[in-house]
Amino acid sequence: MKLNILTLCAALLFLVGNKAISQINSYPVNQTITISSGSFTIDVDNDSNDDYTFEILPLSGSLTAARVVSLGNAQVMDGSTFGYPDALNFGADVTDPYSSGNAALGTDVGGGGLFTGAGMKYLGLNLDISGESHLGWISLEVVASNDTIILYDIGYNTTPSDGITSGLTNLTSVNEISAIDFEIYPNPSENIISISYPNSMSSARYSISDLTGKLILKGTMTKNIDVSTLASGTYIVTLAESQNIGRKKFIKK
Repeated sequence: MKLNILTLCAALLFLVGNKAISQINSYPVNQTITISSGSFTIDVDNDSNDDYTFEILPLSGSLTAARVVSLGNAQVMDGSTFGYPDALNFGADVTDPYSSGNAALGTDVGGGGLFTGAGMKYLGLNLDISGESHLGWISLEVVASNDTIILYDIGYNTTPSDGITSGLTNLTSVNEISAIDFEIYPNPSENIISISYPNSMSSARYSISDLTGKLILKGTMTKNIDVSTLASGTYIVTLAESQNIGRKKFIKK
């Protein structure tokens, strides 16, 4: 199978002086890969150059491996020494080191692979678009038997060499998400916003993005966040813990 996608969020670059503002392209993939389905190749930015192939590779006996193959100059985020790409949680930085070629998402051999049976995780991407580096992510799941890959969504930064965190999307028209129920007050706010969230969320993290999807602030969750340095405007606060996500807007006066 091969996917050439007209992305659901058009790539817009707004110019301020000579400087481009980050914009995130994101869209659903919604593909399940098994041995019987065959491999799945994706052209992330729809430039007629394939970027990644996802496949289930038969091994000896009934053993299988789930893997991603980087095509052309595309790469995946891989901090290991064994070709096992990093399984990122929501809000993690997509950053080097990167690797090219074949990479095991999960395999029966030696219990290798960080995605095996871990639920939905994010794979960091480093795309080559017109000779420039663009960072992105794809959300996916590898079942515990390593014979199925489920691809969910994908996103990438249209500004070259600009940062991105896993799961970050174009927030201009995104509805608020309430898998994590929290409140922001005061809203609007000038200096400090207070976050009311469940006490059980001891490992939650927050991020604040503008409406283009550009990450402004992030950190470990706290009751009060200093927003005094932000320019006046509308922002998105995202809370994440494990696979649970909450997202709300607030206005900086």
